[in-house]
Amino acid sequence: MSSDEAPSLSEPRRYNRKYSIIYRIFMYLLFAVIIVLAVINLNIYSWYNQTKENYQDAFLRAENASYENSNLIAQNENLKTEYELLKNQYSKILNQNEEILEKIEQLKNKNKELESTNKELVEDNIELQNSLKTAASIGIKPQSYTSFEGISTRDTIEKGEYIGKFLGTFYTPSAVECGNDKGITRSGHPIIPGISIAIDKEYWPFGTIFYIKGLGYAVAMDTGSAIKGKYRFDFAVFDRNFANQLGKDYWDVYLVKLGDGNVNDISL
Repeated sequence: MSSDEAPSLSEPRRYNRKYSIIYRIFMYLLFAVIIVLAVINLNIYSWYNQTKENYQDAFLRAENASYENSNLIAQNENLKTEYELLKNQYSKILNQNEEILEKIEQLKNKNKELESTNKELVEDNIELQNSLKTAASIGIKPQSYTSFEGISTRDTIEKGEYIGKFLGTFYTPSAVECGNDKGITRSGHPIIPGISIAIDKEYWPFGTIFYIKGLGYAVAMDTGSAIKGKYRFDFAVFDRNFANQLGKDYWDVYLVKLGDGNVNDISL
């Protein structure tokens, strides 16, 4: 064997050293890869935890939103129900309002009819009073008297306050009944047939205006020896037969105006 073909003693060592270096490099690379993978896994794990927390938070918010949405839906349903109830009530109120308006219109028409009827009754009352007072002025006239001009037309009869039933009689300003035929009342004013009445001055001052149902308005202007008490009057007429026909009776009396003792202005 030649020297060229003889194996070198250093070749195995070089071979082992070469593979040892490669192995070390491989191990370093493997370690580096492991470190990189560990870092990557750590980052992935951290991202996963963060994502999980975000997801859980989002899930809770979604659950809360779903719960709130359910509440809103329930409230909306309640509002719809209440709206329908209010709508029905409003419809009923509208119908009732229409009925009320119709009744008001009917009442207005009825009131117009009543006003017209009342006006006719007032006019009839005035005419009857004027007729009665005209009848009261027919007969033997005293020396002084005042002719009543009549009650003017008006919309209502002012009766005043009801004060009770009075015993009423009728007299003439004749010498037989009054001792003279001068026709001057105790108030100092001439008698007015159908208007003047004698009363008890202790209860009613001169000038007091009464409304006597069936006789009309009367004014306290005179007194009489037989006229005593609060619920008593004597009505002046000129004809004795007429006074006898009217006789003695109880009459409903109303106080229109309390006098002050004077008969200066007779306003009926």
